[in-house]
Amino acid sequence: MFAEILPMRPFTLAAALAATTCLLAAPLAQADSTPHPAAAQATAQWPSDAPLRTAIDELAQMLRAVGHDLRQNQRTEAQYDALADWIVKRLASFPTAHADKNAAIALSDIKKELADGADIMTHATHLPARRMGYLMAVQALNRYGRTFAHPDWVPIPE
Repeated sequence: MFAEILPMRPFTLAAALAATTCLLAAPLAQADSTPHPAAAQATAQWPSDAPLRTAIDELAQMLRAVGHDLRQNQRTEAQYDALADWIVKRLASFPTAHADKNAAIALSDIKKELADGADIMTHATHLPARRMGYLMAVQALNRYGRTFAHPDWVPIPE
C-alpha cells in the first residue's frame, strides 16, 4: 500500500533520505561548533603553579622519551601497556584545581584526554591504534602548552 502512495525509485528514495539526514544534522553540527567556555578564554594563557608545571614536565619528558620509538613503530604492546600504566599513576595526583573556574575545567579536560589516551594504549587491539592513544596524550599536553603559561614549554612532536 505504501508503494502505491509514494512510487519512488530506490535511488530517489536514498537521495531524499540523505538530504533529510544532512538537514537534520546541520543544526547539531552548528551547536557543536559553539566554543567551550574554557576554550573561549584560552586565547590569553592562564597562569600555572609549580605543582602543575612539575606534573606536566614529568609527563612531557616521558612522552618525548618514547616518541622517537613510536614514530618509528618500534614499540610493543607491553611497552604501550607500561606507558599507559605510568600515565594513569601520574594522573592520580594530577592537579586540576585552579583559581579560575574555566582554567580548572580546561585542566580537567586535559586530564581526561590523557586518561583516554592511556586507555586506548592499553585496550586497542593493534599497534597503530595504540599509537593513536599516545598521540592523544601528546595532543592533550600540547593543548596545555597553548592554554597555560609555562616557562620554557616546548611542544611535543607528533
